[in-house]
Amino acid sequence: MVLSLKTKFLTIVGLLFFVLLLVDCSNDKQAADQAKNDSTASCKKPMNPNGDSELALLMRDMMHSSENMKAMIREGKLPDTFPEAFMKIHTAKPTDSDTKKASFDAFADNYLNNLHALYNSPKDKHELTQNYNAVVNACVSCHTEHCPGPLKAINKLRITE
Repeated sequence: MVLSLKTKFLTIVGLLFFVLLLVDCSNDKQAADQAKNDSTASCKKPMNPNGDSELALLMRDMMHSSENMKAMIREGKLPDTFPEAFMKIHTAKPTDSDTKKASFDAFADNYLNNLHALYNSPKDKHELTQNYNAVVNACVSCHTEHCPGPLKAINKLRITE
C-alpha cells in the first residue's frame, strides 16, 4: 500500500501534535506540583524578612487552630484538649516591641477567658458556635487596636448560623 505525500504529511503532523500535547500536559502537571510545593514552602518560610517573632508564630498557630475548630464546631464537635501553648500569649516576644501596648494583656486575658469558656461549654452546637464566635470577637477587638493587618482573615473565621 502506497501512501500519498499528503497522507504522510498529515500523519506526521498528527503525531507531532499528539507528542506536543503529551509534553504540554506533562509540563502542566509539573508546574502544578511546583506551585503546590512553592505554596507549602512559603508557609514554612518567615513572612517577615527579619524573621518571625514568637508572637507572630503563636498568632499563626492560633489562626490555624481556629480554622480547624470552625470546621469541627460546624459538625458539633470540639477538640479534646485545650491548646496550652496559647497561654504563652503574654510572654511571647512581638516582632515590634511597640506592638504590645498597655492594653495588650487585657485583650490577651479576654481571648484566653473566651477560649476557656469555649472548651468548658456544653457540646450543644448552638452554644459551641456562640462561644467560638466570642473567641473570634476577642481576636477582632485586640487586632483592631494593636495589629489590624490580619483583621480581614480573622473576620472570615466567624460562623454564621
